[in-house]
Amino acid sequence: MATTTADSSRVDREKDWDFHLRSLSSNARDSSSASDPASDPYILQSVKKIYDIAREGGSEELVARAYPQINKLFQRCVSALPQSQTSNGVLLLTILQFFLDFGEVVLHDADPSLKAFFRSCLSREFADPVIANATLDFLNLNKAKLLSSFPTLLPQANKRIENHE
Repeated sequence: MATTTADSSRVDREKDWDFHLRSLSSNARDSSSASDPASDPYILQSVKKIYDIAREGGSEELVARAYPQINKLFQRCVSALPQSQTSNGVLLLTILQFFLDFGEVVLHDADPSLKAFFRSCLSREFADPVIANATLDFLNLNKAKLLSSFPTLLPQANKRIENHE
């Protein structure tokens, strides 16, 4: 019975993975969301679910399959920031967490992505308490990794945060 439950759970996880990966892929092709990818209310849920499944499953293949879509979404969100009508902060932080946790698997250098977030998004959206709290949670969760791998980032982030207080 336990094997059947484990098999069922694995099948459900694979279905979830496929569904959410298709959602990201569809969003990448959808011209209505091209100007503001975060305007799709389900895209954040898809990124979170893909991250959770990748973290639980530990499969490098799954990470490698998701990375191109997630990277494309990140780039589109950053380029859409100036004209965006919706908040991109939580979505970008979720993607950054994916990059930090799985960057070695897909050879992604997170430094430019982190700098883009702290330079562009944070300066626009830090006044939003949800973004501010999510950013502080992200920094606290990743403090050791950021200090060791990106030593100049935290002082820059602290300056931006202090400027908003």
